[in-house]
Amino acid sequence: MISVNFQQLPMLVRREFWEHRWAFQYAPLIIFGLGILLLLMGVLFTGEIDGNRLFTDSAMRELAAQDAVMKSHLARAVLLSINVQFNGIMLIVLFFYLVGSLYDERKNRSILFWKSLPVSDGNTILSKLLTAGIAVPLVYMLIASALQLVYLLAFSGFAMSADISLWENIWGPSNLLSVWLHILVAIPIQMLWLLPIFGWFMFCSAFAPRLPWLIAIAIPGLIGLFQSYLNLSDNLKLSGYNIWILLLERVGRGILPIAVEFDGDNFDEAFAGSMEGAFTIGEALSRLGRVDMWVGMVIGLVFLFGAIYLRSRATDR
Repeated sequence: MISVNFQQLPMLVRREFWEHRWAFQYAPLIIFGLGILLLLMGVLFTGEIDGNRLFTDSAMRELAAQDAVMKSHLARAVLLSINVQFNGIMLIVLFFYLVGSLYDERKNRSILFWKSLPVSDGNTILSKLLTAGIAVPLVYMLIASALQLVYLLAFSGFAMSADISLWENIWGPSNLLSVWLHILVAIPIQMLWLLPIFGWFMFCSAFAPRLPWLIAIAIPGLIGLFQSYLNLSDNLKLSGYNIWILLLERVGRGILPIAVEFDGDNFDEAFAGSMEGAFTIGEALSRLGRVDMWVGMVIGLVFLFGAIYLRSRATDR
């Protein structure tokens, strides 16, 4: 029987942060620093003629000439680009964290110590899942939000030098509070959306005798290769149900980052339409009503139960 003690979960999550300070705390701060550095480089190397930042001023005036809808789309695109960068690095960090989460404790034999404590295997697995799905995204998105605020302040300085309205051209169109609220709503939904992938990584971490990251990639890779071979030999085109295509779509069409599909024949219209619906709370909540969301959650739970079972029978070998 799987037992869960919710009172233990906050301390177990804190333990994960203590053990992975560089990945969970320092890495997003490094990304923040790089973002500030790029901003400073942009400011320093902006063309200046006769004491005036000619190119920046003209860009601000061109922005002011746009209608309110386009201003909102442009501002949201800048803010989303910051979130996408943080989220991309975070997904790489979470991959290595999850595939090593249960393997490392067997490798360094710390599993004997943790099993001596009154902490169930279910609590251990759940704490690691909540760390990857909730706690770490909150930290990364909090620091990303700070960088968004810095960029808006910098753009406000440019707007003041161009003598245009800060609220009408910078702060109003950004809808900053709306973006932050969407992120808070989207984080738990993204965890559920990625549950089959998270569960698979933890399952591999629980049973792999060595190199769990390779096993986590190789097994679906070989299955996808076999599927491709069978389908190409049959009708000379890839199947939409190839496991690699499904996995890539699962990650690429998640909640964070947003998958925005552009129509090359009408870029402006496609851009506006995509930004209008791609980053809204309604779009995030709509995932809960999709069949592929629930199917993925069931698959993820199967993997997680498998990881709990394997950990309950694990030793230091």
